[in-house]
Amino acid sequence: MDAYPPGYVLHNLPFIVLSGLGTAPELEPRHSSQELLPGRAISTVNAEIAQLTGDRAQQLLQEFLSYDNTHTPWEAHGLDRRDTLAKFRMRAVGRNFQLPPKKADAPTTSETTPPGSPTIAAATSWILHSPISPLSPRAPVFPDGAMHPAWVAKHQDYIPSVFVSFFDFTTDPITNSLHDNHLKSEIIKVKEQIQRSGYKTRFAVVLLSNKSILEAPDIEERLNNIRRNTGLDPKSQLFFLPPSSSAEIRSFVANVLTILKPISVEYYRDLTKRARRKKTRSTIPPPTAPPTRGTSQVLGYSGWGLRYEYKLGVFAEFRQEMDAAQRHYNIALDILFGPEGIFETTASWSPRWDEIRLLADTIALRHVRCQLSSNYLTSATQTWHKYKIKLKEVLDRRGKGTSNYGWEAWESTWAQTMAQLIQQADLRVFRITDPLPESELLPSVDMNLVYAPPEKQFPTGERLPPWELLHHAGYWYKSAAEHAKRRYLLARDMPEEDRTPPGMSPATKVSNRNQVYDHYLVPEPHLEFPLQGIPGGFEHWKDIVGKLNAAIEEFKARRQDRKVHQLQLEAARTLLHVKKFDEAFKVLRPLWENMTWRKEGFWSLASEVVWGMHECALRVRDIETYIATEWELNSSVLPGKAKYKHDLMNCLTPFPLDASASNTVVNLDTENNISCLSSTFIFEKNEGNVGEQLTAQIAITSWARRGSAPITLSNLAFQFKGCLSEILLSHAAGESASSSDSQLFDCSLEEQISSTEKPRWIGSLDLTLYAGQTKVFSFPITFRDSGEVEVISSKFDIETERFDLVVTTNNLPFNLSPKWWIPWRATIKTRKLQTGSGATVKVLPKPPKMEIRLPDVQDHYYTDEPVTLAMEIWNREDEDTEAVLEVRLLGRSKDSLGYSWIRDAASPMKEVPPPIENDDMDLPGHVVGRLAQGEKTIEKIRFTAPSDPADYALEVKVLYHLLSDRDTPISKIMIADLVFSSPFETSYELTPRVHPDPWPSYFSLSSAPAAPSDAFGIAQKWHLTAKIASYATEILELKDLAVETHTIHGGATCSITRDFDSIPDDDVVMHPQALHAHSFNIDIRKTNLEERRPTAIDTSLNVLWRRTGSEANPTVMTTIPIPRIQLPGGEPRVLASSSPSPTISSAIHLTYTLENPTMHFLTFELAMEASEEFGFSGAKLKTLQILPMSRQAVSYVVVPVRKDGENGKEGWWITPNLRVTDRYFNKTLKVLATDGMRNDKKGVGVWVAGEDGSVTCLLFMRLFALVSLLPVAQSRTDP
Repeated sequence: MDAYPPGYVLHNLPFIVLSGLGTAPELEPRHSSQELLPGRAISTVNAEIAQLTGDRAQQLLQEFLSYDNTHTPWEAHGLDRRDTLAKFRMRAVGRNFQLPPKKADAPTTSETTPPGSPTIAAATSWILHSPISPLSPRAPVFPDGAMHPAWVAKHQDYIPSVFVSFFDFTTDPITNSLHDNHLKSEIIKVKEQIQRSGYKTRFAVVLLSNKSILEAPDIEERLNNIRRNTGLDPKSQLFFLPPSSSAEIRSFVANVLTILKPISVEYYRDLTKRARRKKTRSTIPPPTAPPTRGTSQVLGYSGWGLRYEYKLGVFAEFRQEMDAAQRHYNIALDILFGPEGIFETTASWSPRWDEIRLLADTIALRHVRCQLSSNYLTSATQTWHKYKIKLKEVLDRRGKGTSNYGWEAWESTWAQTMAQLIQQADLRVFRITDPLPESELLPSVDMNLVYAPPEKQFPTGERLPPWELLHHAGYWYKSAAEHAKRRYLLARDMPEEDRTPPGMSPATKVSNRNQVYDHYLVPEPHLEFPLQGIPGGFEHWKDIVGKLNAAIEEFKARRQDRKVHQLQLEAARTLLHVKKFDEAFKVLRPLWENMTWRKEGFWSLASEVVWGMHECALRVRDIETYIATEWELNSSVLPGKAKYKHDLMNCLTPFPLDASASNTVVNLDTENNISCLSSTFIFEKNEGNVGEQLTAQIAITSWARRGSAPITLSNLAFQFKGCLSEILLSHAAGESASSSDSQLFDCSLEEQISSTEKPRWIGSLDLTLYAGQTKVFSFPITFRDSGEVEVISSKFDIETERFDLVVTTNNLPFNLSPKWWIPWRATIKTRKLQTGSGATVKVLPKPPKMEIRLPDVQDHYYTDEPVTLAMEIWNREDEDTEAVLEVRLLGRSKDSLGYSWIRDAASPMKEVPPPIENDDMDLPGHVVGRLAQGEKTIEKIRFTAPSDPADYALEVKVLYHLLSDRDTPISKIMIADLVFSSPFETSYELTPRVHPDPWPSYFSLSSAPAAPSDAFGIAQKWHLTAKIASYATEILELKDLAVETHTIHGGATCSITRDFDSIPDDDVVMHPQALHAHSFNIDIRKTNLEERRPTAIDTSLNVLWRRTGSEANPTVMTTIPIPRIQLPGGEPRVLASSSPSPTISSAIHLTYTLENPTMHFLTFELAMEASEEFGFSGAKLKTLQILPMSRQAVSYVVVPVRKDGENGKEGWWITPNLRVTDRYFNKTLKVLATDGMRNDKKGVGVWVAGEDGSVTCLLFMRLFALVSLLPVAQSRTDP
């Protein structure tokens, strides 16, 4: 904004004058009041009392001046109104201050008389106006000017809103009265001087005392006396400051300014009212004297309306009412650009044309600034664009057009003004913040915005053009630089006759020139771009580079690196164009070092930077940079220059030779510099072994441009991570092929071994490379230690007589498809390696040749089985060895299986090893001893399989050494899986039986047993059926089974015996998946008759078996847990049993036994249901009473009936249904089946044998009559 007058562009703040505290020269205006506001009627405000001195006065002055915000960012006042309460324009003036004249001086006769006319007597009285009013003859805007910057400067720098006087208030009792009278007279005098000036400036007084009211109570009365005599308001015009600390002074100043703020705003509101009254006048006031020189036209109604709207807007800014200021500025712009606006009524050749343009720019600038202050960011951008479009249309239609350098200069200034407004506003949306830190889930996030989002007044879905959004200041500086460059191009294209100075050109040409070129805010053509040989002129390059640098700073602050690099290149182009090599070198150096165009492949841009840097380095004599750029320019990827000869080895020829100087050392990195050479290192295989040769290749390719001189490397080195330190190739001159041939060389390197460092390999080869040539060196490497070896960096040196160039590659790229070079015809070609990345090799220890085998290992082992494992050790080394064995049996749990070694006569071990502890994980070695070449030995271990199914890993490790190299241990490990599974799966079935022993009699109950261990309670019998299935993969011999009782719960004794009918005569052979059933009888007896608890028995099934095939196979006892057996004992139950009739083969005797183990008399109702399946003999309905602790049996004779047509050879089931109901509890008891019967949904099933045991329906009546003669349905009670 330097192109505009300061009064037009500075933001306006309430103006306060401080009198009596000293002066502050840095806050003085640029011009005196007489220069801007001439006149003799100057009002001087002074006081005879000396101004205050001392530290206290200086501290008070500095506190007041700290609130001066004339040159500080205004921080978008509309965002936080509280920040604007203490923002002022301060000025310290001492004791003397001059107020500019209110009215202009009366004109003289020469000013009111046209030239050449007779002298007329002066008028006795004149209508005087302001010195800068269009109505005053001496005013710069007289007679038709609308506004002048001096008017804004008058209110901002010369006429204060508040005049504050500071006086010393003494407390000497002798001189108090005299001092108070003097003080009152001075205050009254200052008030009268301000009033006589005609201005409405407010007046305030600050009294500094050396005592407080508590120390001198009469101070309060003296202050009241001063207030009454001077007419000062104690709340807003008279302030008292006792002795105070720094913090108290700071608080006092803030309090004073808070009180003066509304007073100051009220002052500017009064000025607003006065301007509004003048605006509403219906007539134009007459001038002091009519115009006599130049134009006779005076300012019209539109001009006065523009003048007062501008004043109202400025006063609104003084009051910090930005919304009101916007309205007035908007009206002023309409007056300027309206159909009958000032632009339409003013000729472009008139001197007032540029004044109007300046005023229009000022109003638009203030309008944009008010919108930024109110946080209407998008609206401010739209206002900026609309004004530019309107002005362009006016200039094309009524002005000198927009196709000249003046318009481009204005566009550059207008864009720069927008950038400066954004910077002054210090908008929160554009404040620079640190990016969010990177986390495991999110990358680093940059929170700095490059443009502000539209405000809420715009609909959410409305798409706005990007140029209507407010971008940060760098965008506007960049636009300003672009227009400045166009300005230079248009100025350069001007013809020479237009650029000739006026003194050297005819008057007609000068006049025509003024009609073509726009001189608004720019110099004339002969100064804009002078003729060659004429000094001076406008320095376009400084203007362009300055604006580009300002844009670079903004883009760099927001980490927009791509744009920064682009702008730096533009600045360098401008500087190189005007041959400013020193400045261009400073701009290109950071760009050359940090540009990303190398990695991204923008070779044309990178080439321009490197060529520019190369030329600058030559001009400024920077040898190191010159060598580095020469190295990059040798690469064929950068576009070259036809006449430039590339010779890296002799590139310093243009520089003078300094014999006393040492060689220049240049260090480059291929990650940040373009390299014309590339080198790769490849292993042929991704695995190798210690002591064995592994072939590797080093390939060097020259990417130098065609026609360049060959490059000779002094050294080429590759650094490794792992058991290899370095491979170094040095140059040795030799016969070289032609410049276009590539060759493969088979060579050998020499190993260097040090006790303190890792091994390194060195060799001497011909390292001269021509453009486009590839040299491949193939050589074997032998590793001494195991581990992973990886290439981590490479480095090659170029040493000449004048410089040493070191090029390093620190991060070698990971090659997914490595290439291996092979000879092909007269040249070489590549083939793809199938082993992954060739830059990494895994070096394994020396491979052991000792073999371990398990000759008799089984596929499956079974639980609880003793296992013997044989391990065969075979020495296949080329010489004798000494070995030991380590064995571990590891399962999924932390426990391991213990084992013991078995002495074998075939083993060469002489001593018997000590036994191994079962819980020892780190087993000592089992000595195998010396094994001759090709010798075998067998070692055995014995262990017992776990009781539960499990998977174990057998780890056999043989640790040995060769007799010729006892210090190098060699190991071989073999791991085998051992599966231990259960050989059997079982299921169980428990059914009740009728115990044959009689129950105790209710009438002869015994109270105690004969012996303490004898049980005399109720006895029950149960039948347990164990079904065993073989899950083994081979045939097993089942030798014996037994049920083992562990625990009996519930106060009872138990006896479990094998059912004799299920005991086989010989061992049972169990085939895989075969099922066998075995029965057991369970007899329990309660310990006493009062025992009512249910009985629970914990048991297990012991199975004795062995493998078939050999008598030597051991017998194994496998224990299978049986689920807990639950036996009820305190409730009545009904047991059903059946037996065939001894006299009639087709008849079946059914017996129902009712047990009452309780101490209650129970009555049951019995009902036998009729069925078509059988006929029965016995009571159909019956009531049965059972004594406590007794049981009764009810018998029926059943004759099954086979229907005609049914086949009864195999037999069938019948289901007699006897319903037993407890009369008292009305509960139906379930009938339980015993041996030979079954329980199903219908009831108890009875098996009927084949055809001999059934009758037809025709014979049923005859048989039933015979059956009725048999004794049936007799109830019996156990004694």
